[in-house]
Amino acid sequence: MGYIQNHLISGETVVYEAKLHSIVYIGPILLSLCAFGVAFIPVDPTAIVCVVLGIWIFAFAWAISIYGGRQYVVTTHRLIFKRGIIMRRSFELLLRKCEGVQVEQSILGRILGYGSVLVTTGEATNRYKHIRDPFTFSTKIHEQINNLG
Repeated sequence: MGYIQNHLISGETVVYEAKLHSIVYIGPILLSLCAFGVAFIPVDPTAIVCVVLGIWIFAFAWAISIYGGRQYVVTTHRLIFKRGIIMRRSFELLLRKCEGVQVEQSILGRILGYGSVLVTTGEATNRYKHIRDPFTFSTKIHEQINNLG
């Protein structure tokens, strides 16, 4: 949590860090598994190795781009969203500006335990997708909003 720890204001502590659910990696995993099917095509073995390695490299790059160094953190004063490994993008929302927190879950999300958390302010709605255990994330946001008042 290096970036987050380095950017806390005085007196601020991290309360909760939400994690992405592993469902976001289903595409790269399926693509990697398809590479095994390519391995059984009866052609030149060198070409097969090159194609399979190319598919695996692409699937790995896809997984890294999905992860993208994302961090979703609730502190005692703010909600911080950080994304990026090489180029960094950060969004910080003061908890006292939050007007509402909503959780959305599909049927699959309910079964597997992931969903989206929507945080609204007077002007914008921020959506945090594919959060593992979204109700805990939502509860931690509510708790900190209540602690401020």
